[in-house]
Amino acid sequence: MSKEIHVLFHVPEGLESIASKDIAASLADIQNPTYSFEPKTGRVHLFCAVDSIDTFKHYIQSVQLLSIYSVTLVASESVIPADTFQELQPTYDYISDQTKRAPWYSVIAEDPQDENTAISFRATFKKEQIKHKAPSQEIAGYIGFAFSDFFKHWKVKMTDFTYEIVSLWFQTSDTACLNRLPEGVNDQSVILLLGVDIPLKDQRQRNRVFVGRTSLNPCIAYCLALVADPKPGQVILDMCCGTGTIPIEGASHFKDVFWLGGEVKVKTVAEKALGNVHHCELKNVDLMLSDGRKLCFRDGLIDSIVSDWPWGIRENSFQQIQGLYPKFVKQMYRVLKPDGKAYIVTQGHKLMKRVLNYDWCQKMWTIDEVLPIGIGGLDAYLYTLSKKAPSSV
Repeated sequence: MSKEIHVLFHVPEGLESIASKDIAASLADIQNPTYSFEPKTGRVHLFCAVDSIDTFKHYIQSVQLLSIYSVTLVASESVIPADTFQELQPTYDYISDQTKRAPWYSVIAEDPQDENTAISFRATFKKEQIKHKAPSQEIAGYIGFAFSDFFKHWKVKMTDFTYEIVSLWFQTSDTACLNRLPEGVNDQSVILLLGVDIPLKDQRQRNRVFVGRTSLNPCIAYCLALVADPKPGQVILDMCCGTGTIPIEGASHFKDVFWLGGEVKVKTVAEKALGNVHHCELKNVDLMLSDGRKLCFRDGLIDSIVSDWPWGIRENSFQQIQGLYPKFVKQMYRVLKPDGKAYIVTQGHKLMKRVLNYDWCQKMWTIDEVLPIGIGGLDAYLYTLSKKAPSSV
């Protein structure tokens, strides 16, 4: 007999639409799935029916899900009463009570009475975008203590644990989520989810052995490659490739597209980026020592540019990047084909707007979209720019 389940995918913030399509394509064997998401939340929900939870877990673990950070199998959904949420101890008590009431046996196949199993767990709590005076670690402690009442013989471990018990609260206007809850719940209600993570291989070190201070998470780089939607035979450039994450993720998925990475720092490109390419044994990616202020390509050679530009936060400074951006956009225009596009990630939103508002720049580019995204806890933006015809310049 089939059972309805709720699965939560944690994905790059702001890129939920791209991630949702990628997840749906990767999990094509699931019958009659419903996917839902809200922009800038980092969450994609899946509602579907399965015959066996264990079979579903093994299926998730066997499929390459390159656009996600983690997967949570939801055991319990509830709404925290508004008056309870205003107070500290009542909030702890409510979450603890919901943890004890949750049907953990529906998502965990272990026998709670078996004393001979050496099983461990860790409890994690995420506040998402909702602020509260209760510390996340304290809430996680209450969840872990309440959960141990159900599986009394399990040990708590912070690392190398068997199960990660995950809880989060959030607000949403997504009708697919709200319709599952009691009548009267709205976008101001605080929804509490309790569940267990499905163990997956750590995505942070995927396709690389070297990282830098500003290296992108591979999941974000993969989603950026999907946004560009390259076609067979095209040449895609990352003009500030750093350790090569974007070209490598793109080349790993789009085998019939050639990916170029340019980087101004000799050690970064010669040791780290090249080391990562050799580690992945990719043939459709190449790297070069390159300065984005004076790109060493013929005019009209590149089909698309996908790049994470310097932010002036972890490396360089705002004063330094002020001089870079105008030169970057001029060089992009020169090397792109007449119908070329540029997909640029930057945290310097004001600087980018100022540069794109210059008269000479408005003659070069059409701004198709400015998408707010989140990277490493910071607000960033993905600019999609289309090259204007030379006659209009």
